Amino acid sequence: MGAQPRAARRLGETYLDHLARRGDRLPGCRPVLLQLRKQYRLGVVTNGIDRVQRSRLAVSGLAPLFEVVVTSQGCGFAKPDPRILHVALGALGAPARHALYVGDDPTTDGGAATAAGMRFCWMDRGRPRAGRRPRRRVENLRELLPLLLPGPPRTL
Repeated sequence: MGAQPRAARRLGETYLDHLARRGDRLPGCRPVLLQLRKQYRLGVVTNGIDRVQRSRLAVSGLAPLFEVVVTSQGCGFAKPDPRILHVALGALGAPARHALYVGDDPTTDGGAATAAGMRFCWMDRGRPRAGRRPRRRVENLRELLPLLLPGPPRTL
């Protein structure tokens, strides 16, 4: 019985080590982020383990595109607590009313953004979600470009 907790810890660490080496990206994310970065300051806010999330960003090649990375482990708050977004906004020097949070969970991400006074856009990746559907919704990152970049007026 005494060896099982050690084995479980080792298994957990092995899993995190492997996860940290994965740089999975959503289709088209790099070109979209490069476009958005020309006009906006970008940050990442995640309920993840600091070393894992930072490593994943580095492996994906996306780390240089973000000025700020805030993890729940690093700041001590986790979404839906709006304080995690306040940490990111403070680091970016941006008021909440000028920010948009894009997230894939309307409850956790949307709840944090609303409570922080930010606009929220739901990245609907086709997973069933209970509850109210957010007004702002995209199915892929490319759909953000016409909403956020100059051109005909659009509501976001």
